[in-house]
Amino acid sequence: MTRLRSVSRWGILCITLALAVSSLVLAQSKKQLDINSASEAEMVSIGIDKAVAKKIIEARPYRNKTELVSKQLLTKAQYDKLKDSLIAKRTAEMKDEKSPIQPAGKPMGK
Repeated sequence: MTRLRSVSRWGILCITLALAVSSLVLAQSKKQLDINSASEAEMVSIGIDKAVAKKIIEARPYRNKTELVSKQLLTKAQYDKLKDSLIAKRTAEMKDEKSPIQPAGKPMGK
């Protein structure tokens, strides 16, 4: 009976440890990398080539992550693999700029 209890405790401990590790991995995989502030090493760690990471850094800032494709820094296939891991947070400088898009019903220049 004592042996059965120690085996079941060991099993519970292993299951608890496995759940903790899997939740940690899941949390890290959902973390998004800001292309406007990430380092070259951080970009490489999610699968971006080192030379491409340098080009991404040089072409900052980005209004949105799709600019990586429109500026031909990533192919559409590369972007599709990485898009869930990327985000483009707007910098204070970008927030201060006036948007060229006017609200509906308001004429341009008035």
